[in-house]
Amino acid sequence: MKKLLLSLCLSLLLISLSKAENHTATTGNLITNGNFETGNANGWTQSGDGRVISDCCALPGRTSNYDYEFGDSGSISQQFDLTSDDITQAMLDNGITLNSTIEAQNGECGVAGCWGGSGGADTFTNTLSITDASGEELATVTQIRKDVTGINGQDFTDQLIYTGTGSYYGDITISGTDANAPATLGGPNVDNISVTMTYDPTVILMSTAAQTSIKNVTENLSMEFQEIEQVT
Repeated sequence: MKKLLLSLCLSLLLISLSKAENHTATTGNLITNGNFETGNANGWTQSGDGRVISDCCALPGRTSNYDYEFGDSGSISQQFDLTSDDITQAMLDNGITLNSTIEAQNGECGVAGCWGGSGGADTFTNTLSITDASGEELATVTQIRKDVTGINGQDFTDQLIYTGTGSYYGDITISGTDANAPATLGGPNVDNISVTMTYDPTVILMSTAAQTSIKNVTENLSMEFQEIEQVT
C-alpha cells in the first residue's frame, strides 16, 4: 500500500511539472531559396517542365523579381532537416506540425476570372511529408487545386500534423500542369514558399530544480510513511 501511494504521489508530481513547463515553439522558414530571388532554382530538385522567370506582379506589400513557372507538367521538391543545434530528436518526438504557405499565380486560361490565355484552369499540387532518419515516410498530406487567382497571385496554406515519434526530415513537392498543353510554359507560377514547424521543446529533462523537488517529496513521503507505520 505504501509503495502504491508513493508511486501515485510521484506520478501526480511529474504530471504537474510537465503541465507547468509545457509550451510550443515555431521555427522560421525551413525552405532554402523559397522566393527564387537568387534568379535560379538552387536548393530545389526540378523535374519536367518549368523554370525561374522574371516576375511582373506581386501581392500588396511584397517585392518579387522572380518566381517559378511550370510548363506542360513539372515539379519542384526540397527536403529539409527538422533537427538543429537547438531542436533535438527528443523534442520532435513530442509531435510536430508543419505549416506551408505558397504564393501561386494561377489564371492563364479561358475560364471566368483568368487574365489571359486559353483552355481550362491549370492545376497545382502541394505535398508535405515527414520522414524518419532512414527516409521512411511517417506522414503525408496532398492538396490538389485548380483555384483561379488574380494576376498578383494568392497565398495557399496547408498543414501536416504528426503525433508519433521518429520524425527527422520534412519534404515539400509542388507540381503544376498547364491545362492548355502543349505550350511553352503557361502553367501555374509559384513564389514565396515557406514551411515552418511548430513543436514542443519540453523534454521532461528533469531540470535540476525538478529533480530536487522530486527528491524532497520522495524523502518527505518516505518519512511520513515510516511515522504512520510506527504509529500503527
